[in-house]
Amino acid sequence: MIAEGLKRIMIGVAVGSLITFAVTSFMIIQSIDSSIQEIWKHWLASMLIGIFYSFASIIFEREGWSLLKQTVVHSTSTFMVLFPIIILAGWLPFDPLSLLIGLVIFLISYSIMWIGLYFHYKRMARSMNECIDKKN
Repeated sequence: MIAEGLKRIMIGVAVGSLITFAVTSFMIIQSIDSSIQEIWKHWLASMLIGIFYSFASIIFEREGWSLLKQTVVHSTSTFMVLFPIIILAGWLPFDPLSLLIGLVIFLISYSIMWIGLYFHYKRMARSMNECIDKKN
């Protein structure tokens, strides 16, 4: 259990760091200057989001929960963790219109990813079942 938690933390830190590295590389190519404090703040936010998402996947591993319950818990917890981080990092201004636009973008993005992953895993299950049927 502890080993799995540490593994998930490391994956989250790695993903967050890779995203920060990519953005920082783009900034260097475009000759955009930034302070160490700004880069550190964005790096920390990226790592926290990466760590959260690596742990949030556990929600979809709960076999006793329906897909609806898993989705509601995951989307709600994602919203409640993601929005404070992106507001504190300065990625989303803290005003009503920006928050509304951010919420709409979040809901659209989440829905597109959820639908895509749903059909991907459904196709995978169908493919595995066909392989099992062929062997029997």
